[in-house]
Amino acid sequence: MTARTIADADDYWDRYYSGEFIAGLGTETVLAALAEIPPVGTWIDLGAGSESLLWSIALQTRRLVAVDLDPRRLTLLRAFAATRRPRPAYQTALALRGRTAAEFAERCDRLAAVVVADCLTGRSLPLRPGSVDLVTQFGLLGLTTSPEQFLSGWHHAHQLLATGGWTAGANWTTTGPDTNRVHLSRQLYTAAFARSRITVHHLERIPITGDPDFNAVWIYLGRKP
Repeated sequence: MTARTIADADDYWDRYYSGEFIAGLGTETVLAALAEIPPVGTWIDLGAGSESLLWSIALQTRRLVAVDLDPRRLTLLRAFAATRRPRPAYQTALALRGRTAAEFAERCDRLAAVVVADCLTGRSLPLRPGSVDLVTQFGLLGLTTSPEQFLSGWHHAHQLLATGGWTAGANWTTTGPDTNRVHLSRQLYTAAFARSRITVHHLERIPITGDPDFNAVWIYLGRKP
């Protein structure tokens, strides 16, 4: 069992990233953290939703595989990639990272596949263990309902990571009525990193302003020795 997402596919698509960039949600800090990752080959974004291309702005990757349990979110992502044109919020993100619209179009072309699969259990994931250079998740593990489920989901996700590969992500803490979400803490993340033998490069909690649904975001970055 997982907690509810804050919005369905179309509502999320329209609410957060269809119009002008919304400052104060942690997006700026996530992009800055991702920019610390050197160029990599295969990137798999687990629980990708519709926004993998937003995070791609800060990354240098050759191939993106987006995985989500909700096919509607992946349909939105693929359709957006086909346009090769950044929406207003993406234009601001491009400016923040010093990227151009042409560079964004190149990132759209690197979307190699979208896959419907359960990212928390590892069922139907399309890649073999140890074959991925970068594993990310943005919001997925925050939907777990217990520390045990968080650690299990983390383990399944990072089995894919190659030696020398990177992991990065963010999980938002909600202020809404859904009290089933796992309590995120430094101790929980530290245990997850240790279990997968990944070295922590960055781990911090950023307060959020201006969003009634979320009050903070945990951001992390690590590498498998």
